[in-house]
This record gives sequence, structure tokens and C-alpha cells, in this order.
Amino acid sequence: MYQSVKYFRQGMLKVKNEGYAFSCLNQFPKECCEFTSYLLAKYLIEVHGLSNLQMLRGKNRFKHKQRHVWLRANKLDIDITANQFSSTDKTIFFEPNSEWHKRYVIYEIELPDPSFSHYHEEYQEDFLQDYARILDHVNELKERASP
Repeated sequence: MYQSVKYFRQGMLKVKNEGYAFSCLNQFPKECCEFTSYLLAKYLIEVHGLSNLQMLRGKNRFKHKQRHVWLRANKLDIDITANQFSSTDKTIFFEPNSEWHKRYVIYEIELPDPSFSHYHEEYQEDFLQDYARILDHVNELKERASP
């Protein structure tokens, strides 16, 4: 599954080069950890069948104004936007009980909704369009990697 998360991140970067319909994502990985986490959650739920996925919202213990959002499955922290912060250059976290994420006090845990029904209809359409474009790139990457 790590490889799939890696492909997903690479797919997001490819769409960023083309331009996202949901314009906030054009800053990826900066200032879009919540939206990225929703997209990645949809992928992990629908493609990998993860049913125990949680979206965590945390406040930095040291920089109180800094917030971050990432995913967790059991005790496995999954994050493809952490490198937006100067405290890490790691582009993918896919590890149990990540030390880096312990800098955040979790203040909310949510079960992500892969339908994006909590967004306004216009944003839903943009989000789903971008998700489909990301998947196209992910599938291309998987095909190229297959022998």
C-alpha cells in the first residue's frame, strides 16, 4: 500500500503542473492538507478497501497557531503533505506512531466521507474531477511500473 500512496502523491504533483479545478490544491503540498487527506482517504477506501481510516486534526504543541491534518489506519500515520513544514523534508509518512506527528495535539478525529457530500455541490464537482485526473496519473504510473 505504501507504493500506492507514493503513486497518489506523484499523481497529485502531475495534476498540479496541469492545474487543479479545485484551485486550493494548486499549492500542494502547502496549505491543503485537509483537502489532500480527503482525496487520499477516498482512494484508500475505494481502491484498497480501508474501512478503519481516520482523519486527524492536530495543533502543534510548539507553534500553537500551526494546524495539520493527516490520516491514520489503526496506528499507521499516513501523510503526503508534511513536507510543507520546515520541520521535515519527508514527502511521505507511512509509519506506525510517527514521531514527527507526535508534535501535534489531536483535537478532532473524523471518519472521512469519500463522497465529499459535506462540500457545496460546485466544490464537489471540482473535487471529483480532480480526483479522476489524479487516478488517471496513478494508473499510468502503475502501468509503467508493471513488468
